[in-house]
Amino acid sequence: MALAHLEPLTSPLDQRQLQALQTALKDMSPNQIAWVSGYLAGLGAVEPAPSAPPKPGIVLSILYGSQTGNARAVAEQLGERARHQGIEAQVLSMGDYNARKLAKERWVLVVVSTHGEGEPPETAYALHAFLHGERAPRLESLRFAVLGLGDSSYEHFCQTAVDFDRRLDELGALRLLPLQTCDLDYQSAAADWSAKALDALAEQDGGELATRRRDNVVPLPGRRLAEASAYGKDNPWPATLLENRRITSEDAIADVRHLALAVDPGALRYRPGDALGVWPRNDPALVAAVLAALDLDGDAGVELEGAELSLRQALSERLELTQLHPKTLQAWAEHTADPVLRGLAADTARARAFVAEHQFIDLVAAYPARVEARALAASLRPLQPRLYSIASCQDETEDEVHLTLSVLRYEAHGRSHLGAASGFLAARLDPDERVGVYVAENQAFRLPQDGATPIVMVGAGTGVAPYRAFLQQRALDGDTGRNWLVFGNRHFHRDFLYQLDWQAQRRAGRLARVSLAFSRDPGAGVYVQQRLRSEGRELYRWLSEGAHLYVCGATAMGQAVHETLLGIVRDEGGLNPDAAAEYVDNLRREARYHRDLY
Repeated sequence: MALAHLEPLTSPLDQRQLQALQTALKDMSPNQIAWVSGYLAGLGAVEPAPSAPPKPGIVLSILYGSQTGNARAVAEQLGERARHQGIEAQVLSMGDYNARKLAKERWVLVVVSTHGEGEPPETAYALHAFLHGERAPRLESLRFAVLGLGDSSYEHFCQTAVDFDRRLDELGALRLLPLQTCDLDYQSAAADWSAKALDALAEQDGGELATRRRDNVVPLPGRRLAEASAYGKDNPWPATLLENRRITSEDAIADVRHLALAVDPGALRYRPGDALGVWPRNDPALVAAVLAALDLDGDAGVELEGAELSLRQALSERLELTQLHPKTLQAWAEHTADPVLRGLAADTARARAFVAEHQFIDLVAAYPARVEARALAASLRPLQPRLYSIASCQDETEDEVHLTLSVLRYEAHGRSHLGAASGFLAARLDPDERVGVYVAENQAFRLPQDGATPIVMVGAGTGVAPYRAFLQQRALDGDTGRNWLVFGNRHFHRDFLYQLDWQAQRRAGRLARVSLAFSRDPGAGVYVQQRLRSEGRELYRWLSEGAHLYVCGATAMGQAVHETLLGIVRDEGGLNPDAAAEYVDNLRREARYHRDLY
């Protein structure tokens, strides 16, 4: 079937080229053919069908700052649409963009996510800092628009987009469109904004492009415009489980698992530092509990994104049940008409605190209401994939991807609770069952290009996962740079994740230094930031010799490490607080201080 598409009525290939291509594809599977199509398109080898010629003088820069890949995908799709509509466009990561060039730009569209508590993604940090610094240029010749991606359950929703939009305006640039902020279900709003932005750009250029835009949209051969690669978030690879092994002791508080999933290396390629996106399925017992609490028929039909499916299937595969969202709380308050719940939902701070401690089943049990199946589906947020740092190097485990996950399991509000993805992967996924996965690239958490560069790796709990991949890669590449691991957890004998791996790396001479911090061991409780403080002089020496510093783990841990780092630089470098902050800030701008926090 795939070969039939090689013989269009008018082919750009001659007979010899066509025969060679058919021979090359003859023994490939459909998945391999799909990957080759995406690969060639990514190289630019697959040229678009004829469309409107680029408008002379129109050069649009689309800058993206992405942490999980969503902003990058939106930016790439926008750039593709722009080029097919006669607009010369370049799509650039903010991490690869020379901030000083901004003064020479005429047209810029910004697509940026917000990370943590209102912070820019690591790749956007340098540009964000430059624009907010004293050396930022005036930008009266610039026309811009900003799209922000975020999660409204956080206090500083789309703060980075707000920052860029406000600062560009302050520097004299003129908006093409008002700031657009998008929540978790961003696809429709992002598509609408993209169309409006291109319309606005066309109108700014005298209106010539506006009259021909829509008639000249031509998709790339072999793929839809919305697809950036053969497999991704919206088109995941069906992986299968190879290994599910507990790596904490049976008496440990945390149940941490090492998982190995089988993948096709021709379909999924990853690098150390990347994450794996996993599409979970909700626990059937939880789905049954929700249906019972609301007295609803699981076979009742509902419509989601134009597709008709049963309520049970929607609750299992398409709707969020374990991560309660303020908008769901607000919708449920309207269904119940309960004045107490309405007051809670209207109070932003109280609503955020409530959703952080409850799942949807807790909400409907505490505030019952009678709703129809379609109203329930409309009240819930779309199910989102979960991201896990990859704990393997693909050059060593070619057709596998390894994950380190802690099973979220707890008692609250009179019932047991289980994390959607961790419970699915660790407790319900059978070896022959498939799970949708994709690679979420993390360009801001990469090994140094120079293998002789020393690195310091700080991780607490499952935050140690990417460093397993780092050391595997450095061993295969023959890198000579020194490696220092700083690892923290609760107990040495119960929670020393991958202890045998680190011992083997130490024996092989690849770990020059190992510093451990176990917070709940009797008489010796210490956290990673305290261990770093006690070894501050050595850390400062490594940084002075050009080392890269990596921090991976929970946001609170990352913030504590950051404060400790400022203190170390201040004391060991003999600097005042402002100079110490500038030193650390320069580490980030130079991409020598890498953080992956969650």
